[in-house]
Amino acid sequence: MRKNTILVAVFTILLFSSYTAQARYREVDTIVFNPVTDGGKYLTVHESSTLPQWRFNFGVIGDYGREPLEIRDVNGRRPVVDDLLITNFSGAVGFTDWFQAGVNVPLITWETWADPDTVVAAKEKEFGLGDVRLETKFRLLDIERYHVGLAVVPFMTFPSVTSGLQSMQDGTLTTGWRNGKFASNETFTGGGKFVVEGEIKNRVWLALNAGYQVMQFRHYYTPNTDAWVDDTLLLSGAMHLRMHDAWRLIVEMYTETVAQPLSNIFQSQRQTPMEAVAAVRFQPQNPPEIRGLSFTVGGGRGIISKGIGASDLRAFAGIGFRKPKIVELPPPPPPAEVEAIVTEKIIITQKIHFEFNKSNIRPISFPILDDVVELLNKNPSIKRVEVGGHCDWIGGDAYNLRLSQKRAQSVVNYLVSKGIDSARVSAKGFGESMPIADNNTTEGRAKNRRVEFTVLE
Repeated sequence: MRKNTILVAVFTILLFSSYTAQARYREVDTIVFNPVTDGGKYLTVHESSTLPQWRFNFGVIGDYGREPLEIRDVNGRRPVVDDLLITNFSGAVGFTDWFQAGVNVPLITWETWADPDTVVAAKEKEFGLGDVRLETKFRLLDIERYHVGLAVVPFMTFPSVTSGLQSMQDGTLTTGWRNGKFASNETFTGGGKFVVEGEIKNRVWLALNAGYQVMQFRHYYTPNTDAWVDDTLLLSGAMHLRMHDAWRLIVEMYTETVAQPLSNIFQSQRQTPMEAVAAVRFQPQNPPEIRGLSFTVGGGRGIISKGIGASDLRAFAGIGFRKPKIVELPPPPPPAEVEAIVTEKIIITQKIHFEFNKSNIRPISFPILDDVVELLNKNPSIKRVEVGGHCDWIGGDAYNLRLSQKRAQSVVNYLVSKGIDSARVSAKGFGESMPIADNNTTEGRAKNRRVEFTVLE
């Protein structure tokens, strides 16, 4: 009996020794290019705005990284992961005008890697799964109203690979990877980001994200004393430039560093990946049915340091659909009732619609303006009419004043194109200075976005 106990003990020790020898490396997440789930203005950096209520986004982006993970041994640096191609599937929904939730699922589409403990030829892995990321966003300050926006983004990740790296296959203890190689944190993680964003003349947007991710301490490659991960500080910044209504330029830089202990922040290159990327985005404006569709292509590389996930080369391309703010209008209304009160105003009972944030008149409003043309032609005694443009309070005072002036001028141009003498009509923008309804409600803001015709003479 005692002899059997000793044999079992010896076998257990040998088995444990074998396990320890084989388990010199553990899973570590080399995915640092994490697309936002709401299809906003940036790539991996969060904007301060949220999706409007019940609006949604869905996108697919393919991301290739060259040598995102290296180790250092007696022969110097050598890659562990040579090539990593990921297809990210993202989606988000706005539940209120200030709260949204989204998810990102990274599918490892193609990967080549080498066992860090042996110098062997790279192996290919056709498919796998990275950690699924669930994120929410709470808007704190509306950038459309104040030109500065604030938001918080709580998030958590779900492991695609659980701890316990070994598996029994045909009675032999082997390293068993159930999903993507070096693409998981093995455990649940959680954290949050704080978002600050600014807007310049409705053409340039700048955003900064700062966050913290709680992670389990893991020494992922024991021969290297600094090859470990722990709680992480996340930092990123981005610029979005509207070059044209349909073309956008996006530039980003992002980094992270272990935050425990504090003395380690930005001290180890291995623990501080940093990348810079740039992209061009095309958002077709016509036909109206495909608005909300976007195509993005870009690339970048790791800079300064070569930490976990920072690639020698990164290239990506994607397509997405974000349901736009503009909803489809109802069929053209019947002819508007228009009456002339010579001493006061020409009153129209239907609203004139413009493109969102633009001065272009939507074709659905042409019949209304045609009725105004007919009224002016039938009343030559009306010598001069002022076309007044009005906005709601979203946006700055100066911007709204310019927009209302442009919209009023668009109406004047339409009337003149239909034969009205230009001397009889003039345009004046009033911005948000003369509301007729409550700007705190959606219905009120819709009423305040209007055009009025005032008889001057």
